Amino acid sequence: MTKEMWLSIGALLAGCGTPTPSPTAPPMPDSPLILTGVTVVDLSGAPSRPNQTILIADGRILAVAPADSVYLSPGSPVLNARGKYVIPGLWDMHVHFMNTGSSALAVLLANGVTSVREMGGFLDSTRSWQARMAAGTLLGPRIKTPGPILEGPRYLAGVRSRDSAAGGLLAPRILPYRIGVADSAAAEHAIDSLVRLRVDFVKIRTAASRGAYLGILGSARRAGLPVAGHLPQGMSVADAAEAGQLGIEHGLNPPTSSLGDAERRALYRRLAAAGAWYTPTLVVSRAVQVSGDSGLRLLFGSGAERATREQRYASHWLLGWWRMQLEERSRDSSAAQAEAIRLGYASSLEDVRGMRDAGVRLLAGTDAGSVLVYPGFSLHEELRLLVEEAGLSPREALAAATIGPARYFGMESELGSIAPGQIADLVLLDADPVENIRNTTRIFAVVQHGRLLDRARLDALLEGAVRPRR
Repeated sequence: MTKEMWLSIGALLAGCGTPTPSPTAPPMPDSPLILTGVTVVDLSGAPSRPNQTILIADGRILAVAPADSVYLSPGSPVLNARGKYVIPGLWDMHVHFMNTGSSALAVLLANGVTSVREMGGFLDSTRSWQARMAAGTLLGPRIKTPGPILEGPRYLAGVRSRDSAAGGLLAPRILPYRIGVADSAAAEHAIDSLVRLRVDFVKIRTAASRGAYLGILGSARRAGLPVAGHLPQGMSVADAAEAGQLGIEHGLNPPTSSLGDAERRALYRRLAAAGAWYTPTLVVSRAVQVSGDSGLRLLFGSGAERATREQRYASHWLLGWWRMQLEERSRDSSAAQAEAIRLGYASSLEDVRGMRDAGVRLLAGTDAGSVLVYPGFSLHEELRLLVEEAGLSPREALAAATIGPARYFGMESELGSIAPGQIADLVLLDADPVENIRNTTRIFAVVQHGRLLDRARLDALLEGAVRPRR
């Protein structure tokens, strides 16, 4: 970098203003920020770049250059990050705020999760949070949401029939943010309603029939809305992807372990050719293996408050949901079911490896809000499982939580990389995550849209999210 380039950077920093924020972006910080001495972790496969200077202004990265080539005038707003490693802000691509409550926002951000894909919930709450974040009165991650979840009427009827066993508490927790779709005509009406709600994509959980399912996909395609969700009964995963559902969530059902090796590889190739995205949510597949009785003892038995650090941040609302789920799991559990769940998890690990090899695009998501899946903390566990059990490299796992989600939403020109012009969503770590994926938990600071949240501020966010005693 020449001296002339130094001067132009200085002039840009000195003259940067504070533009009016967009409705979904937090207000810009009042002053620029310069990170010095940091190692930039390159997720494209290129070597990491040590001793870099990152200049941030107006919420975006202005320049990234070797520290010894950048002249900084006295009094520059510098954060000494020597010995630290920086990665793009993390995404959790499968969260449920209707289960977690609002305290999850702070916990996610404190864990370096600067963006999330909410997979269906109370849209009024989400819109309120987005407005408050834009106004600067609330801190939390960027949210992409489908609004209400599309369901087959049989599932909704099942919730009503199960409600009495849950003391009348189950239906109010589930039904208000679901839309029943009985046939292709209802599918068109449902998609029209989602368009009016200005959602980011469509979430399918169950489908009444093949016709209703294809009606949803057709209407969503005409509306320009991508579709993600569970696989409808009677549709293979490849058929679903080729029909237009490019977002596949959770372990495949039936498990692909029932297929021969050649059939399995052929399936993965079809998914790759269709352009599918797969979010395996390994952490929730692990959590499902905990029996209902064991989960109840862990969360509500003697000594539960001391069981894990993460439990401190589970809201009363979330614990109430988990209790209902665990009690229902206790009534319906069997040895055969437990073995099927265990084998399904092993099959999911094989799917991740096979899909990676075939070129299927992978996303990191947790199903945060499901039983024993804690907001924020579980994203780091998901990354660990992707590496240590599914066999991805640390760079591949990190890409599934950074540049992958940005590409999924068509935002790669703004998010997912550390380069000039990108929104300044960054996580600074005390140790190299490429050397050991567990180092993603060693967070030194978070930068969200150019705003620095140092360790003290992150700790304050966590402290404010501790569940109050009753």
